[in-house]
Amino acid sequence: MGRKPIDADRRQKIVDATLTCIHRFGFQETTVARICDEAGLSTGNVHYYFGGKQNLLEEAMRSLLRTIRGKMVASLNASTDPVSRLDAILGSNFHPEIFRPEICITWLHFWAQAPHDPTLARLERVNRMRFRNNLLHEIRKLRPPEQALDIARQTVAMVDGLWIEKAQIGAELPAEKAHAMVMQYAASQTQ
Repeated sequence: MGRKPIDADRRQKIVDATLTCIHRFGFQETTVARICDEAGLSTGNVHYYFGGKQNLLEEAMRSLLRTIRGKMVASLNASTDPVSRLDAILGSNFHPEIFRPEICITWLHFWAQAPHDPTLARLERVNRMRFRNNLLHEIRKLRPPEQALDIARQTVAMVDGLWIEKAQIGAELPAEKAHAMVMQYAASQTQ
């Protein structure tokens, strides 16, 4: 007999607590006990379902990637041309529910841990390729292939840079402004 699956509400509570603790204490000082205190759950439950802090970081990132993907798919369904589809892809990365300091800080810790953990490295690689390929698919409709790849890479770098900026103490970069900046750049490169 296998483990009983964790219910979605409890899983989300643990993910939210992980994001909060990494934001508040940093990855090094975040412990399973702190996450459990924040979530109002016993350490036994969290260890049973997730094993440890590294697995909680992985689950938080998987949850975040599912959320970004869901926002992107919903926006893409309402988009009909390459420019609006490009806007939808970029907008999903700057949605106000996602582009928040606690998420951007956790993302930085994820990037820092990925080179040292094969599971996190694979997750980061898959996400990066998926994001770049989604952009590239639309940009190729507007520019020649050799230019499209450079534009996609530059756009990804700009998105990453704005996420890093948002993770800094006192950063005052609203999601809408970040989205507009990247979209303005992408539009200027694809006209």
